[in-house]
Amino acid sequence: MKNLKSRAFRFVVYTTLLCMLFLSTTLQSIASTNVKVYFNGKLMEFGTSANDPAPYIKEGRTLIPFRRIFEALGMDVGWDPVLRMVTAKGNGIEMTLYIGGKIAIVNGEEKELDVPAEITDDRTFVPLRFVSENCGAVVAWDDSTKSVYITMPNNIPSSPGEVLPTVERKSLGSEFKYKDLAVSFDEIIIEEIEKTNDVKITVKGKTNIEDSTFILELYNASGRSVKVRAFAIPSQSDTHKVVGSVFVSKSFVPKVMYVTIPYIDERYIRIGMYDL
Repeated sequence: MKNLKSRAFRFVVYTTLLCMLFLSTTLQSIASTNVKVYFNGKLMEFGTSANDPAPYIKEGRTLIPFRRIFEALGMDVGWDPVLRMVTAKGNGIEMTLYIGGKIAIVNGEEKELDVPAEITDDRTFVPLRFVSENCGAVVAWDDSTKSVYITMPNNIPSSPGEVLPTVERKSLGSEFKYKDLAVSFDEIIIEEIEKTNDVKITVKGKTNIEDSTFILELYNASGRSVKVRAFAIPSQSDTHKVVGSVFVSKSFVPKVMYVTIPYIDERYIRIGMYDL
């Protein structure tokens, strides 16, 4: 009788532990789908239909339905069920991702993924940060609200037959080129303004074109931006210093910077992006 009671007790304990483990895993799974995605400041709504699944987090990365994100980024999308391949094309960018593959192809260049594209509940999901940043967007994550902010800086459409430059992502000091222009930004100085809550941000660089003008778009982690107009200072050499500054609140901490140049009808075109 004692052995029977002991076995019954152990059975109850094991069953309880299994139920607790299952419940914990289930809750964790549910929590991982509670992700808000903002595109250019507007909340993207998901789950309005059975064909509109919500994004979720896997291994610390947000995955999102491929069609929703690529179309928001202005890309034409395709799906090959035989090759299990996602394609996206637009704005001078061509991207290919394979289900379960850790390598994506962007404009012919292989790039490694932290998390591959995958199929969940018969729907195809892609890594949000990777595809957004490789389409030229700025991505920021707010862990306190489990929110992703995607900001796509405005760019101008190209004329028929014209190809706009691919916006590469580089570190400060690296050079960008467009036609005859070469420019690099090497230093960002942040100075506190006494007795105020403001700072002065100064950006310094160099270019080969005298009297050139640049609009620098600085973005912080939440997607807020400020613009800095920078000018080339004429010199006797072939290299001209470029300087620009702006006053902002101390709370504004720049994370990335787009470099734009004059294009047509007083509009500007992006030629590069710096991680800060």
